[in-house]
Amino acid sequence: MIAVVHIHKTAGTTLAGVFKRSYGSRHLDVLEIDRSTPHLTSSELRRIMDRFYPRLDSINGHPVRIYAGLEEVEPDIEYVTFLRDPIERTASHYQYDVQVGGVDIPFEEWITHDAVPDRQTRILAGPEASGEDAITLLPRFSFVGRSDRFDESLVIMQRRLSIPDIRYRSKWVAPSNDIKRNLLGDPESLEQLAAVNREDQKVWDHTVSEVYPKQQAEFGSDLEDTVAEFRGRNAKMGRLQVYAHPPYLAYVVKWRLRYRPWVRRVTGDPTAG
Repeated sequence: MIAVVHIHKTAGTTLAGVFKRSYGSRHLDVLEIDRSTPHLTSSELRRIMDRFYPRLDSINGHPVRIYAGLEEVEPDIEYVTFLRDPIERTASHYQYDVQVGGVDIPFEEWITHDAVPDRQTRILAGPEASGEDAITLLPRFSFVGRSDRFDESLVIMQRRLSIPDIRYRSKWVAPSNDIKRNLLGDPESLEQLAAVNREDQKVWDHTVSEVYPKQQAEFGSDLEDTVAEFRGRNAKMGRLQVYAHPPYLAYVVKWRLRYRPWVRRVTGDPTAG
């Protein structure tokens, strides 16, 4: 099983589409079940598999964590995550919250909230984790991608994990990047962004200088040509090829008609998912 640790605003929704097309009804986008636990537990995964997904090839979602002991259910689980420059990621996250989440507070207030600082580090290694803690866990990932090198990351990931099809169509494109652009162009905002991402910056710098180059080197000398060939094939991907693809349709039917209604009943939240 491939387990994708999905960090907000790192192209995770588009990445999930890759796994839906490849694995269909054997893929699961995980929804939160127990709000008192910030991650999917091994017992919850077993419960989901026993009830709905006796065979799972991949899971993805914000509740998926590498430190949650999911190996108790799937001993051979392979973890994947994508990271992003933390300053750009946080600016993009605020933009998303305003444009999609209906957030109506100024950036100066939003950035002081407890959920904002070092989000990548905390998702990778736990709520009280440091950058060093997250860096220590990175070797446990079978692949660590970069959202700013998304196509190249997909190509490397495919070879490392034998994913059948990595073609995609972007799932979320901001209607405007003005909010992010203004934040990144303002010295005071940049200082605030840097101040809340000191641990994330350590993880990102280590990934860029150590982890990702090693993965590039292990791929081999044909990486550039392979990426160019993939981009040529992927340029032909339209909405119909994504959403009318039989495995993708199988995923949607199972997730929407069985799994999501069950989560809504269990949580008592009619809007879950």
